[in-house]
Amino acid sequence: MNSQPPAAGLAREVEATHSHPRTEAALQRLRQAMAQIEAEIEAHGGSYPYNHGRMTQSELCRRADVKKATLQNPVHKDSTRVEVMNWCDAINARLLQTRDMARLETGNVASQDESSRAALQQERDELRRQLDAALRHNAELAQENAALRERLTTG
Repeated sequence: MNSQPPAAGLAREVEATHSHPRTEAALQRLRQAMAQIEAEIEAHGGSYPYNHGRMTQSELCRRADVKKATLQNPVHKDSTRVEVMNWCDAINARLLQTRDMARLETGNVASQDESSRAALQQERDELRRQLDAALRHNAELAQENAALRERLTTG
């Protein structure tokens, strides 16, 4: 994770020059969404569990309940929007690394599976031999049981 809090520089210029309540509310919702998204990524082992694992401006705005068009207005276009784009790029770079690591780990698991496959096949063959022996013994006992019952009824 970044040592910087989410959206640390988010629209400092906007905050300094425009303190309109709606602007402040939108900035606050964006910050909260960023923090929540980063926490979810951390909780899910470095992957984003929504939006097919991708982070976009639209996804952030959806999570923050801020219309994406808001980022295009003159108050936000050169400040908030730039910060949001930078944040999304940084998140996506981390997510890409996580996906690449997951692919590598999957490849390692596959090679381990190949080596353990032979051991599992040997174990399966041994269990089949034991089962066959147990079935033969069970058949012998069934015959012996039938013979003993026959002797009881005749004797």
